[in-house]
Amino acid sequence: MQVFNRSTRLAALGVGLCLLVSIAIGRAGTFGDSGDAEGAAVMPIYDLAGRLTLPPDFRQWIFVGSSLGLSYSAIGSGMKMFHHTLMEPTSYRHFSQTGEFREGTQFVLLLHGQGRGVPPQRGGSFAAELHVVEMAVKDSTRFEDGWAYFDFGGKRRPREVAAALANKSCYQCHAEHAAYDNVFVQFY
Repeated sequence: MQVFNRSTRLAALGVGLCLLVSIAIGRAGTFGDSGDAEGAAVMPIYDLAGRLTLPPDFRQWIFVGSSLGLSYSAIGSGMKMFHHTLMEPTSYRHFSQTGEFREGTQFVLLLHGQGRGVPPQRGGSFAAELHVVEMAVKDSTRFEDGWAYFDFGGKRRPREVAAALANKSCYQCHAEHAAYDNVFVQFY
């Protein structure tokens, strides 16, 4: 029977604590922005009717670009909106490492009205109320064209689910004008 003296026990306790801390630090380093293990891609979630579920954490996604007043129409709406584009974090990490948009890549586009005249502001404008939440998803297992586009509305509160837009105009415009794989990277 081996007897441990006080200094041996303290040394063993110190080694054990260091081991626990290094394991905790190592595990913390393996977790991505969304709380999922790095490498475990966060995929789109659909309901039983095949509608896309608006991710609850979409406002915490990676900011990839902003614009003011971009319009898909030659006429324009008259109201210039702020467009903020966010990308799901594991999709962003994958693209940063490979230069490819993987299956399951998700973008969210937030369209905000322009705010003006709020003290102490004396000029310019800022992104004000949210008007629209839209998403683009790369999922060739569900969508013949590979990418699908969704409108969640948003003036008061975005819907929790949205069906893929049946009108192919979004897809067609992205296919014709996007700089890379149906994504307007030229604006980011």
